Amino acid sequence: MGSCDSKEVAPGSTPADISKEATAKSKEIDRQLADEKVGSKDIKILLLGTAETGKSTVLKQLRIIHGGGFTDDDITTFRYAAKRNIFDTVKTLVEAMELLKIPYGFNPNTAKCAQKSSKPSLHHAPSLVDSKENVGFGKNAPIAIEAAEVWASTKFMDDATRGETQAAVDLILSTHPEYTKSLPLPLVNAIKLLWNNVGVKYCFSRSNEFQIIDLSYFMQDIDRFIASDYIPTNQDILASRVMTSGVCETKVIIKGTIFRVFDVGGQRNERRKWIHVFDNVNAIFFLFDLSAFNQVTVEDQNINRVVESLTVFTFICNHNAFKKSAIMIFMNKIDLLREKLEHSMVQDYFPEFLGTNDYKEVSKFFAEKIASFNKNQEKQLYFHYTQANDTTKMKAVLATVIESILVNNLQSAGLM
Repeated sequence: MGSCDSKEVAPGSTPADISKEATAKSKEIDRQLADEKVGSKDIKILLLGTAETGKSTVLKQLRIIHGGGFTDDDITTFRYAAKRNIFDTVKTLVEAMELLKIPYGFNPNTAKCAQKSSKPSLHHAPSLVDSKENVGFGKNAPIAIEAAEVWASTKFMDDATRGETQAAVDLILSTHPEYTKSLPLPLVNAIKLLWNNVGVKYCFSRSNEFQIIDLSYFMQDIDRFIASDYIPTNQDILASRVMTSGVCETKVIIKGTIFRVFDVGGQRNERRKWIHVFDNVNAIFFLFDLSAFNQVTVEDQNINRVVESLTVFTFICNHNAFKKSAIMIFMNKIDLLREKLEHSMVQDYFPEFLGTNDYKEVSKFFAEKIASFNKNQEKQLYFHYTQANDTTKMKAVLATVIESILVNNLQSAGLM
């Protein structure tokens, strides 16, 4: 579409000059009108959920799939984040060794009680822990008790490496996190030494007994992440953890429509800021971390993480501001849920669950539980089972979600 307006012609202009200028002006007007047209279709999305449910990972996927990726400043931020994530993982584990009373060098596979039953594996993901039926995992398990008894007499079981291990622990505990943008060699060596310690591996397997973010991705290839020429890949960025504080807005254009996506911190002290973005919301992406069924919140060690998510969801789902907002529920971290179900019983944490401890029945149980808190029976909830760090799978999920939002938006406007 074009438009013309009267304009004084410059002296000496040829018909060709005038034609070129008119064409340029027309294109500029067309661009402005197109921008206004797109702007009138803006769709506002809120990314909500409690801490560590994967909100920021979903936002990163939107940027990768629809937003053109990341800027140079973003890349720099994630380069530093990889190093910080490596350091934070080991420091948290060192502190947890003290908390759980696990000696360095303690091997549950050779513990006395392990000889009387099946040996637990040290190769679990950090969240795959604690079944009351399992001899090796959980604070009341026989091996955990045995570890604490050994710890009472010595914190270092291997006399040959005692001094080296103690020095590594002291270095980790004395290093301020802000000094980890460039990990010096002594600190790198200390991190590697401790990460490979069998006692630390056992501590890692009991991670639902303390607060740790699953950053094992970075621990598998430390040398790559600390190299001076390291450039983060998209998968590195998806795995990295940079805490969200305040409200972050990201714009992406999908099918000619601007989607304004607001990511807000999920910690309790951040939720008071949510109210500032409650107006004119077209859709909510609410994330649940299903794999957190046997973990407690950072703020309250007596509150189960899934229970906390349900409480927050109930408030959001039934809030007057969202009567006409589509609610997309991302049942996230299903890969970790599948793995955890091999070692941890849902019924131990949700006694009302009476099904078999498999993915199909557990996911159905949680979906029905979530839906039961929706007080408006006319309000439809859209469930999506996701692994937010898998771009291929998320591309398919987001395509379905976006289509649902566009249709819902047209219906709300009376155009369907």
